[in-house]
Amino acid sequence: MTNLDKTCLAAVDADKDELMLSSSGGAFSVLARMTLSHGGTVYGHAFDEGMHVGCVRVDSLDGLAVLRGSKYVQSDMGDSMSLVRDDLKAGREVLFSGTPCQVDGLLAFLGGTQDGLLTVDIVCHGVPSQSFFSDCLKWEFAGSRLDSVRFRDKREGWGCGGGTTTTTPVFHRLVTRDRPFSPEISFYYRRFLSGDVYRESCYRCPYAGGERPGDFTIGDFWGIDVDASGLDPRHGISVIIANTEKAEMLIPYIKEETAWAERPLEEAILGNDQLMHPTSRPKARDIILDRWLEEGVDVLESEYQRSVKFSSKKWLAKRSVKKFLKGVLGR
Repeated sequence: MTNLDKTCLAAVDADKDELMLSSSGGAFSVLARMTLSHGGTVYGHAFDEGMHVGCVRVDSLDGLAVLRGSKYVQSDMGDSMSLVRDDLKAGREVLFSGTPCQVDGLLAFLGGTQDGLLTVDIVCHGVPSQSFFSDCLKWEFAGSRLDSVRFRDKREGWGCGGGTTTTTPVFHRLVTRDRPFSPEISFYYRRFLSGDVYRESCYRCPYAGGERPGDFTIGDFWGIDVDASGLDPRHGISVIIANTEKAEMLIPYIKEETAWAERPLEEAILGNDQLMHPTSRPKARDIILDRWLEEGVDVLESEYQRSVKFSSKKWLAKRSVKKFLKGVLGR
């Protein structure tokens, strides 16, 4: 299938609860729900209690909760490829979602495409290592137990605003609270968006272009012409690109489960650089990671916090006012 033949949808999950728990328009949830309704299994990526990210198998709608949302860090595949193979041999349908390199790795392990397997590759900009992620979060949330991380939180609107849940001992009792997680205050989040701490291979990604390994490619439909699409962008819009005939056959189902609009593939490409080329390798990449290994994350984090001392206070104040007004007007 050539690029010009690919169907490109802008879609918003009709299930509002799923939509609010998704990073963009809920495309993954729609496809996962279909697979589970057929008695199949779904593979995605989730945080464990130690805030490490790994590939996880679920076989129920309740299990999908941990797979939703963006995880901007390298994920450990563990034994998921063997589990996928076992599920397929048992005659179960499987949906596997991951970065393009993970999808291609699975297909290589299985010996190519398989009956009963539906693959979804995400529009990926690149991933930092788990160890860098862990070091940064230990510093940024020192003194608290980090219970959850949300890189994208719809309560902050459709964008790059996130949040965390922490538990802190205060006067012999434990206090749990939500805290913002944003590039305005987080060194790790800022480095991720700057693209200067990714794995070396990410800057040479062979999948960042027209040749995608998944049946579907999904992501945020950044830059969409909202007026032309007729879709409400407030809670996110997904781009869904059908790369194979198997995916094309599922387009009618997706349309039944979403508010949708067919859009030119060129529009999706213009809004997502990773559909054209890999992230450019910044000059700062070696400097930052070398300093992290030689001087430790404390030095980098301290420098960053000093540099954003006043801007972060201003951002937090504006955020508090915005939340207050939203609460008052929403009564």
